[in-house]
Amino acid sequence: MTKLYLIRHGQTGDNYSQRFCGWTDAPLNELGKSQAQSLTSAFEDIEIDIIYTSDLKRAKETASYIKKGKGFFVKELDSLRELNFGVAEGLIVEEIKEKHPQVYEDMEKDYIGAKFPEGESLEDMHNRVSQAIDDILVKHDGQSIALVAHSGVIRSIISHLITGDIKHHWSFKIDNCSITVIEKDKNFAFLTKLNDTWHLKDINL
Repeated sequence: MTKLYLIRHGQTGDNYSQRFCGWTDAPLNELGKSQAQSLTSAFEDIEIDIIYTSDLKRAKETASYIKKGKGFFVKELDSLRELNFGVAEGLIVEEIKEKHPQVYEDMEKDYIGAKFPEGESLEDMHNRVSQAIDDILVKHDGQSIALVAHSGVIRSIISHLITGDIKHHWSFKIDNCSITVIEKDKNFAFLTKLNDTWHLKDINL
């Protein structure tokens, strides 16, 4: 049995202000650091063989707290980055409507295939993430894997492994620093925990 722990990074300033933050290398804010610190105790009694993380600093910093005090090997992959929002990076929805009305209209019509100018489409991200997680699962068959990444990445992994269809991407809520668990036995994958935030109960959200 392979066990996959999917952890979203702690909060950033862009998350707080609801700005599109894909490949922008934003750090954790103070709340995000507190959220990430809670992972040290959350994973204290959980056996992990390896940690994979997006190569963006908000994910790497979050992963460092899972690793704290243990000898886990951490592997950074740029294939685990969030969706590249291109010209929409750093903007809120109303600013996209105002500055890039055609982009907003295209996304409304086809949220899967429409590509952000200078960025990528949801389908582009889903395909690279699906390939990355398939490779990881083959390489670490039968092991326990922690993967620290972004909400879009985690939604794509769930959609790929559990539903087999990208159209379910937005059906899953993934909060900052939440833990989602998927177990895989041969060709069958099971979602055993979704968006768990129990370890954040003492943090003022």
